[in-house]
Amino acid sequence: MRRRLVTSTAAIALASVIVLGVPLGLVEAARVRTDATARLEREADAVASAIDDRLEAHQPLSPTALDRFVRPGHRVVITTPAGKRVTVGEPLDGELTRVRSGTSQNATVIAEAPASEASDRVARAWLLIAALAVGGVGAAVALAFVQARRLARPLESLASSSARLGEGDFSTRAGRFSIPEVDALAHILDASAGRIARLVAREREFSANVSHQLRTPLTALRLRLEELALHSDADAALGEVDRLETTIAGLAGYAREASAGEATGFDLADLSRRHADTWKVLFQRAGRSLDVDAPVAVGVTASAAALGQVLDVLLDNALHHGSGRTVVSVTDDGRRARMAVEDEGSGVAPEAAAQIFERGSSDHGGTGIGLHLAQVLSTSEGGRLVLARNAPPCFELTLPHRPARVAEP
Repeated sequence: MRRRLVTSTAAIALASVIVLGVPLGLVEAARVRTDATARLEREADAVASAIDDRLEAHQPLSPTALDRFVRPGHRVVITTPAGKRVTVGEPLDGELTRVRSGTSQNATVIAEAPASEASDRVARAWLLIAALAVGGVGAAVALAFVQARRLARPLESLASSSARLGEGDFSTRAGRFSIPEVDALAHILDASAGRIARLVAREREFSANVSHQLRTPLTALRLRLEELALHSDADAALGEVDRLETTIAGLAGYAREASAGEATGFDLADLSRRHADTWKVLFQRAGRSLDVDAPVAVGVTASAAALGQVLDVLLDNALHHGSGRTVVSVTDDGRRARMAVEDEGSGVAPEAAAQIFERGSSDHGGTGIGLHLAQVLSTSEGGRLVLARNAPPCFELTLPHRPARVAEP
């Protein structure tokens, strides 16, 4: 930015000098030549007047008597009516400027001066204009450096503050620079940093509280199941507790951005089957069936914990608010992966469909948090969760087609 500002200012200053300086130089050169010619004409007229006086007084024309009318370095050649030639001044070499004048006594006066006199004055005028031009451009460049530094430093500071804010340093402040427009941006950036800091603090506090509140009963449940395992087969229940603890840890870390950017490649169809196997027992107890339609592997790159939580929310929703057979289907059309959960229930009322993913929205007496959380997690993974069909209900999650190599079992 600094170099562009200095370059543009120098170019503008140079253009101004050319536009103004060249015509000024031409006018000054013409004025100098006209002035030199006029001075030589006055010199010739002065000599002619002196000759008239001497001829009328019948005095001889001598160079000594006329020398005081001729400037040093000039020469005047006088031709009398009788043809006599009188020269005043030293002979001149090179290109000359000549001016002719006459007298009332029919004498002829020719004044001569070196042409270099006018040329030297023109050259000095051009040099003066060039020096002023160089000085003007230099002053403009110096001012441009100062102005560029004054404008670039606040922007560089704002960029640095934005970078630190992006790295998680919410205590950074942009400062003030006495430039109203830049100060307005700095004020907005500082206010945004404060709001983001408060939001992140609340989210972290919420994540810590949820993690603590869930892990405490899970620990007690594990102790009870371990006691139960001494007398019966509780290995399956302990496995589910392990899976739930892993899910909670993953989601808590995800909320803290500890696992952000650590997406891994996995088979979405396999993830769907594993989660469905866990939910089948609950569906069977409710007298319903849960099937998975995932004939081929569908490789995706995302957070398995986040997508598993999305599927759990959709299955829980189908169990408590749906009816009949529930089907989880996983397909890949070559552009995006698709996971759908549908059942044979009455579905969602048309007036409630638009708000079903909003926090606190529920038309069946639920908390209204699950579907909102599922949509947030889907969006964070670059996916899109929608209610594809109202009745029978069908929720559909689509993910960008970013196939990953799925490890063979």
